[in-house]
This record gives sequence, structure tokens and C-alpha cells, in this order.
Amino acid sequence: NFSSSFSSSGINAEYGGARPSLRFITPVFHPQIKETGELNLSKAFPTWTPRKDRIWHILRYTKRCFFSVNTFNPANPVAAETVHKSIDLFRKQAKLCVERSIKLMSREGDDDDVSADDGNVFNAKPLPEKELEKLKNRVLASSASTGFMDMFV
Repeated sequence: NFSSSFSSSGINAEYGGARPSLRFITPVFHPQIKETGELNLSKAFPTWTPRKDRIWHILRYTKRCFFSVNTFNPANPVAAETVHKSIDLFRKQAKLCVERSIKLMSREGDDDDVSADDGNVFNAKPLPEKELEKLKNRVLASSASTGFMDMFV
């Protein structure tokens, strides 16, 4: 339950040649996540190879970071030290971040502490059944009559 943002070093003619970054815009206490919220991707992706490395690789790596906490060469030394000193204290601090994230992201129209939104944020919330059905119909109708991406323009 964190909100995150993807960005790339300049989305231009060179897009795809530079490793993207993933930044959490709500607080995350983790050894591989800087205090600024940026996930340390250099460990898993020392170089970014277009047509080989994909965004889903980053998402998979991000998920793995939360299941296997790596404290070697940490991006957040305080979090790494906390893991070594007391895993229970680390879990408690991580849980506080999750609770704060849920609270921040559930407030509609309130920009408090989430002002770092750079326009690249994505949030996933369950779609009511009625809205899902409308979206399915729109996609199917659009893909039959025009290009699929035209419905998003």
C-alpha cells in the first residue's frame, strides 16, 4: 500500500537508453529505499539495456525487495542498521509507514505530504463492477472501430 512514481532520465529521443527510477511518494522505511523515496535500482540493473530490460522487471524487483530485505550496501543506512539491531523495531517502523501511506492516499483531494506528485503517479483502486463493465465495453468498441490507443487521446 504505497504510492509510487516512475520516471526516466529525460523522455526524449534517448528514452529507453537510461535506467528509469522508481520513487515512492509516501514514506517507506527500507534499507534499499533512500529517504527521498527512490528505490536503489543500480543493484539489480547496473546498466539498462533497451529491448532487454522492461518496467515489469523493476516491478518484480520492487516486490522482491519487500520479501527479502537486503542490507548490503544500503541506500538507507539507518533502516539497514535497524534491521541488524532489532528486526522487531524495523517491522514496527515499516508498519507505521504502511499505515501512514494508507491514510495519506485514502484522503480525497488533500495534497498534504503527497505534493511530490510529478504527474507520473499511478494508483490502483478496485473498480466498481458497473464501472468495470463500462470500461470493458468502451475498450471493445474502440478497438473494433479505431486504434486501441485512440480511446486514450
